[in-house]
Amino acid sequence: MLILGIETWTRADGILHAQFNQCITATGRLSSSAPNLQNMPKRGFPVREAMVSRFENGLIIESDFSGLEFVMAGQLSGDPQIIKDVLEGKDLHKQTASIINECKIDEVDKDARQNAKAHSFAPIYGATGGQYEGHIKNYYSRFFQIYKGLGTYHKKLTDGVLKNGHIQIFSGRQFFWPNEERRRNGRTKNYTQQVNYPVQSAATADIVPLSCIRAFRKFKELNLRSKLVLTVHDSIVVDTHPDEEEQVKEVLQWAMEKVTEEAKELWDYDFILPLKIETSRGKNWLDQVEYD
Repeated sequence: MLILGIETWTRADGILHAQFNQCITATGRLSSSAPNLQNMPKRGFPVREAMVSRFENGLIIESDFSGLEFVMAGQLSGDPQIIKDVLEGKDLHKQTASIINECKIDEVDKDARQNAKAHSFAPIYGATGGQYEGHIKNYYSRFFQIYKGLGTYHKKLTDGVLKNGHIQIFSGRQFFWPNEERRRNGRTKNYTQQVNYPVQSAATADIVPLSCIRAFRKFKELNLRSKLVLTVHDSIVVDTHPDEEEQVKEVLQWAMEKVTEEAKELWDYDFILPLKIETSRGKNWLDQVEYD
């Protein structure tokens, strides 16, 4: 059981130390083991309640990038509709729910929006919706009618692999398929990987770790007692001393939303889209309340 794993890996000082692995995932993002803290459902998973602060009256603060994969898909593809939607703050999950449920966006309720999240980003990663029927399947077709530039970008990626055997993103990270071939349906054999890896890697293997480094350095500069303890795909989790709540919030906002400035310095890459975060707090990692 996972809870036994937590007990096993908790040290004599009462603090749990998971292991983070740099070179296991294909995209380059960090993975977690002993125990795996990155694979717990965000809502309603009771084990998260066991994750509490080491400080008396301390808080667990978590900051998530808002729609990071969608933003990076717009960045990399240059799709004008994604760019427009991000700049205007469109709620992609509501758009998804309105298509799936055949209703107007302003008629989408909270439950419908939540249920649509599983489908919102799936086409970005090459999903076709072939296993679904009716309105859900229709969403996958409609997605690339709305975001035609993204479909063009996907074709550019796969055509490039057939020609050169690899894909390279702005950070210099490369992915190789040396013996790729095209199938009868027009897609390459490793199509899903080829459209998935650039977005997921840029988001969670480059931008998120760089944000963690920025936050860690700023914590040291400010002599904060709070500890950066975890990153889960597109979020950063901090064990926060009760006297440092506002400072931690400010550091996370600076580290994450302004990471684009460091991307320019490191990789000479210009972001045309802003990065935004949502931050929550709680006495444990389960019972989190968002800041206004």
